[in-house]
Amino acid sequence: MDTVIVEILDRFGKIKERHRIDKFPCTIGRGYQNTIILDDPYISPQHLVISNKNDSLVIKDTDSRNGLFSLQPFSKQSEILIKDDTRIRVGHTDLRFRFTNHKIRDTIEERDKPSQISMLLTSGFILPVVWIVFIAAMAANNYIEDTSNITLQRLLSDVYPIMIFLVLWALGWSIISKIVTHRFYFAFHAIWVCCLTLASIVIDNFANYYEFSFAVTGSADFINLVMDIVVTTILFYGHLHYSTSLSPARAKKMALVSAVVILGLVELGSLLRSPEFSNTPEYSGIIRPAFFIMAKKQTLDDFFKDTNMLKQQVDTATAEDS
Repeated sequence: MDTVIVEILDRFGKIKERHRIDKFPCTIGRGYQNTIILDDPYISPQHLVISNKNDSLVIKDTDSRNGLFSLQPFSKQSEILIKDDTRIRVGHTDLRFRFTNHKIRDTIEERDKPSQISMLLTSGFILPVVWIVFIAAMAANNYIEDTSNITLQRLLSDVYPIMIFLVLWALGWSIISKIVTHRFYFAFHAIWVCCLTLASIVIDNFANYYEFSFAVTGSADFINLVMDIVVTTILFYGHLHYSTSLSPARAKKMALVSAVVILGLVELGSLLRSPEFSNTPEYSGIIRPAFFIMAKKQTLDDFFKDTNMLKQQVDTATAEDS
């Protein structure tokens, strides 16, 4: 009779333990006298026995308290014929049986050694440095954009809520990583979200300066929308890569869909909250250096000419309405 491999699975179907059995009969249960010992309080001291029957392997319930169940279909059984990939449930534990000729996946080729960037992103020593740089950059950005009286305490108080949110975000992904991959990876998730948040702020400033420099109305919103999708996709891809066993292609697809859905909901909520009419100017109130202006400058004569044309259009529209 062929050797059988008994796999103990976790609730996600991942293999926790493997046991090679080549002598029969063998027993499975919670007691120490068994060939395979299962740490599950819902399993009897001697729960199952695997034996050779007519040149086939069968697994039989030994009058256990909670019984033996097949999974496809899910039903209580007294005896199950073991085939390759047979899966059963005893107590709160899933078992899978495979023979030595079971076909396995091709070996994944190691492309290269871990890069320096990858090692930095998973280093707990780099995390405090990233947090300090992040706080300083956020405070500097708030200092530039704030037009009122500013104090250091106020700058830091504006950054703290963002830091708390990012730490909780990284902690959430770290818990997912621990559950799925059995590794915490908090340093990576925290460094990753801080770096991409900073990238988003840099892109936002670039977009605003581009619109200011070339006087292209609406370009900042368009650039921000496109780059927000790109940055958010990269953000989710990094989290999924370290938190799940998804293939890179599938992780990229899930990251892109998540980014589009989340940003779409944000934009929809912003659109629904915005009033139909507003007396607030659409341009930014932040003062920027004049040497950034690259657009062709307009003379006073051209300005008043455009103003007169606008006045004529308003007068015509008013006359038509009346």
